[in-house]
Amino acid sequence: MTIETSEDYDAALARLAALGDTPADGPAHDEFLAISAAMVAYETRNHPALAQGDGT
Repeated sequence: MTIETSEDYDAALARLAALGDTPADGPAHDEFLAISAAMVAYETRNHPALAQGDGT
Protein backbone atom coordinates (compact mmCIF):
# COMPACT_ATOMS: atom_id res chain seq x y z
CA MET A 1 0.00 0.00 0.00
CA THR A 2 1.22 3.48 -0.84
CA ILE A 3 -0.20 6.82 0.23
CA GLU A 4 0.59 9.60 -2.24
CA THR A 5 -1.86 12.40 -1.44
CA SER A 6 -3.52 13.96 1.57
CA GLU A 7 -6.80 12.48 0.30
CA ASP A 8 -5.22 9.00 0.36
CA TYR A 9 -4.00 9.73 3.89
CA ASP A 10 -7.47 10.80 5.02
CA ALA A 11 -8.97 7.62 3.53
CA ALA A 12 -6.34 5.51 5.30
CA LEU A 13 -7.10 7.26 8.58
CA ALA A 14 -10.81 6.58 8.13
CA ARG A 15 -10.09 2.91 7.41
CA LEU A 16 -7.96 2.63 10.56
CA ALA A 17 -10.81 4.14 12.54
CA ALA A 18 -13.18 1.58 11.02
CA LEU A 19 -10.83 -1.25 11.99
CA GLY A 20 -10.78 -0.01 15.59
CA ASP A 21 -8.06 -1.01 18.03
CA THR A 22 -5.24 -3.15 16.69
CA PRO A 23 -7.08 -6.22 15.40
CA ALA A 24 -6.04 -9.74 16.37
CA ASP A 25 -4.09 -11.85 13.90
CA GLY A 26 -5.63 -12.31 10.50
CA PRO A 27 -6.45 -10.24 7.42
CA ALA A 28 -7.61 -7.21 9.44
CA HIS A 29 -4.35 -7.24 11.40
CA ASP A 30 -2.33 -7.41 8.18
CA GLU A 31 -4.36 -4.52 6.74
CA PHE A 32 -3.84 -2.50 9.93
CA LEU A 33 -0.07 -2.98 9.70
CA ALA A 34 0.05 -2.14 5.98
CA ILE A 35 -1.97 1.05 6.45
CA SER A 36 0.10 2.08 9.47
CA ALA A 37 3.37 1.57 7.59
CA ALA A 38 2.09 3.51 4.58
CA MET A 39 1.02 6.38 6.84
CA VAL A 40 4.43 6.53 8.51
CA ALA A 41 6.12 6.55 5.09
CA TYR A 42 3.84 9.36 3.90
CA GLU A 43 4.41 11.39 7.06
CA THR A 44 8.17 10.93 6.77
CA ARG A 45 8.21 12.01 3.11
CA ASN A 46 6.15 15.11 3.87
CA HIS A 47 7.60 16.22 7.21
CA PRO A 48 8.99 19.78 6.94
CA ALA A 49 12.10 18.93 8.98
CA LEU A 50 12.98 16.19 6.50
CA ALA A 51 12.29 18.18 3.34
CA GLN A 52 15.06 18.32 0.77
CA GLY A 53 16.42 21.81 0.42
CA ASP A 54 19.45 24.02 0.68
CA GLY A 55 19.66 23.57 4.46
CA THR A 56 18.55 27.08 5.38
